Amino acid sequence: MTQYKQEKYKEFAMRAKEFIAKNPTASRKRIADYAGVYTGTLERLQDQYDFKLPEPMNIKQKRKATNWNTMISSDKKWG
Repeated sequence: MTQYKQEKYKEFAMRAKEFIAKNPTASRKRIADYAGVYTGTLERLQDQYDFKLPEPMNIKQKRKATNWNTMISSDKKWG
């Protein structure tokens, strides 16, 4: 962990903790986007800063979380 200073890693961890508290069902990607780093960085930081990332979603969970109505209707332009 040499790309950022220790204070910056602490800030990333605090932002991740805050987002997890507000949105407990959020995906790992959304948490990482909010924190401003990649998921792999948060995986390394979770032991050090006492927060837990959710388990990665499997294919079935990803499909269930997708809003298919908006996806299908935006692709079809009938006119």
